[in-house]
Amino acid sequence: MYNASMPENMPLPFASLTRRGKLRRLRKLAWQALAEYDLQVASFSLLGWFTNCLFRVRSTDGRAYVLRLGAPGWRTDADCQAETAWLLALARNTDIGAPVPQPTRNGEYILHATSAGITIPVRCVLHSWIPGVNLGKHLTEPNLEKMGLLFARLHAFSADWTPPPGFTQRKMSRVLAREEADILFTQATADAFTPHIRPVWEGAHQAVEAAYARLYAQPGMRVIHHDLWHDNIKLHRGRLYPLDFEDTCWGYPIQDIAMAMQDLMQDVPAERYEPLLAAFRQGYESRLPWPEAYESEMDTFRVGRMLWVANWVANNQRQYLADHLERLAPLLERFLSTGRLRKPSQD
Repeated sequence: MYNASMPENMPLPFASLTRRGKLRRLRKLAWQALAEYDLQVASFSLLGWFTNCLFRVRSTDGRAYVLRLGAPGWRTDADCQAETAWLLALARNTDIGAPVPQPTRNGEYILHATSAGITIPVRCVLHSWIPGVNLGKHLTEPNLEKMGLLFARLHAFSADWTPPPGFTQRKMSRVLAREEADILFTQATADAFTPHIRPVWEGAHQAVEAAYARLYAQPGMRVIHHDLWHDNIKLHRGRLYPLDFEDTCWGYPIQDIAMAMQDLMQDVPAERYEPLLAAFRQGYESRLPWPEAYESEMDTFRVGRMLWVANWVANNQRQYLADHLERLAPLLERFLSTGRLRKPSQD
């Protein structure tokens, strides 16, 4: 309905638009942002809009890129600068094949763009396009061996790399490390726990916090990807290429591996996990020693990921929290008694 108090040509608030209307406005902003780069755009199209909004861009000389419009509040400038610094270092010093950040005409790698109807500046970055399909479509043992080697190559490089001045100081030294509201065990969520499962989740939390304290008292911290699961890797002509370095931070190799193996266990049948993990480890150990200091260390950090997800559900999908906690409690019970985090075979 037309609002007589609103000037006729004033755009509607972004939040009031339909998804199609929002995408139309974001597409206009993307087009304006591309004008800041030294390229002639032949076409660009929406890749996806989940948290960030991604567009595939093709230039008239045939090269392809990805333009990322960052969701407000999702990451900081410091996070984005860390991502850029590491990607540029990888491009200069390795053939790993990670995306290469592209500068604007002014030499900036992070562009803050605005457009009519979008009053909060949107953080834009342009990266080279990586061809291929998501590795998640081809989770075979040979490919997991290649994935293990890819992790080892990234860890070997970052062990010897000195980041530039001003690089992020963010560390993944606890379950929640990005200023998320920590509400999982507060009074606000007490009714989501039954008397039986609350001690299970609290016991898991204590085990994970102890593992963090033990790990971060040791040397060996380095820059890690920390979200390099199988669908952040492209498979092209038999080779793997890593993507999505938004979570670049300081940490330890075992944390990097734990994140990836947690997502792997969730996405494959129970009987496939052990052979795929063994193949990953074989690939990793072809370049570096396996970084697990004790037998249950990786699984403990995988439990940390489960705690992070549960806290996210508590913050964003409160109506599903009780079911979420109940459904996963048996896995945590087995972990607390065995030190192993595995899906039961009937799953």
